[in-house]
Amino acid sequence: MNKNRVGPVELSALRRRAEERLQKRGENNQASPMSPAEMHRIIHELSVHQIELEMQQEELLQSRDAMESVLERYTELYDFAPVGYLTLARDSTILEVNLTATRMLGVDRSLLKGARLGFFIDHEGIKSFNALIERVFSHKEPRFCEVMLLHEENSLTPQCTVRIDAIVHDDGQSCRTVLSDVTHQKQIERENAELQATLLQAQKMESIGRLAGGVAHEFNNTLQVMLGNIEILIAEREFEGTMRLSLMEVRNSIMKSARIVRQLLAFARKQFINPTTLDLNMALEEMVTRLERFLGENIKLIFTPGEGLWLVNMYLPQIDQIMINLALNARDAMKKGGSFFIATRNVVVDVSFAQSHPEIVPGDYVVLEISDNGCGMDKETLDSVFEPFFTTKSMTEATGLGLAMVYGIVQQNLGAIFARSTKGKGATFEIYWPRSAAKESSPVSL
Repeated sequence: MNKNRVGPVELSALRRRAEERLQKRGENNQASPMSPAEMHRIIHELSVHQIELEMQQEELLQSRDAMESVLERYTELYDFAPVGYLTLARDSTILEVNLTATRMLGVDRSLLKGARLGFFIDHEGIKSFNALIERVFSHKEPRFCEVMLLHEENSLTPQCTVRIDAIVHDDGQSCRTVLSDVTHQKQIERENAELQATLLQAQKMESIGRLAGGVAHEFNNTLQVMLGNIEILIAEREFEGTMRLSLMEVRNSIMKSARIVRQLLAFARKQFINPTTLDLNMALEEMVTRLERFLGENIKLIFTPGEGLWLVNMYLPQIDQIMINLALNARDAMKKGGSFFIATRNVVVDVSFAQSHPEIVPGDYVVLEISDNGCGMDKETLDSVFEPFFTTKSMTEATGLGLAMVYGIVQQNLGAIFARSTKGKGATFEIYWPRSAAKESSPVSL
């Protein structure tokens, strides 16, 4: 900008001088005509002032364009910011709102102005929001709360979780409010919590398995000594009558304890196994008739074999153990009858599924799904369903090792088992067996 530019005050004074001189010269035009030099000087001054005015106009136009550009950028930043901006009155009436907030609230901007923000918050969060507004205006300090926004007007379906940050303006009559969508963040937090719980459960089961294996080995050695001595006493002819019956009862108790030890060893994955390549459909078809008799007449067995099922490497007698134990639990859950479902299918486990299920790695699997429509389980029972000696039955009905043994067998065969259930809506167990690289299966013989 020209530092010698004539300002508005100087231009006004110059105009008055020019008008006075023009009037004076008009009066004395005859007496003192304007000389050529003076006329040239006045024309020069007017030309300079004209150029100054043109430069001022050009600068004003440039300033206006710059201000419009800044305003446009500000409006764009305000309207399309990644968070919602609102100006609220003390009663939470919306005075100003950007486009991001209108999208979050699902209402046109023209309809939002004059409405109350609390109208778009679910009933569980409205108390927190009202308390936030009251504290902000009372203490003039920034505050925040987290609430659920409703999907649309009068809807009961929450759309997203938002964090509301508010601070009072200098006028004390309104506050600046920021809506931040934290739905994705909350989802990640929930997923991390679930993964942490799954990891802790896996670590707990691993620790219980090591403990059970150690105890089972020591206990098994003691039982073998006891059983050997009892057999010697029973073989003696001098023990007859009541004494012999007592010795037989002791031997039966030892044999029962030995079965529990074998179940503990199965849970601890310390049994000797000789896996073979199997067609799971064929193995299950051999068991269906026996399972039907085991379940009883009031429970219907429905077997749905998957087509083109891949082969698996599995110790065949253990499949029988798994099915018997799961059928036993299903029968107990359906006292008044129901249906017992068995299904198989091929599944390709991807990275996403493996990340949410640490017990399994990506790859090809054959899934054996067993479900019933019995009484189901609550969350507390479901979380402990595979633990040894955990049971919902009375002490005389079961030892609580059935599902623990199933868990150990699956783990020993490099598989994974998942349970899901809802109280009153049955239970489902999914067992994932790794696909075998073999081309042909071994003969099925139980």
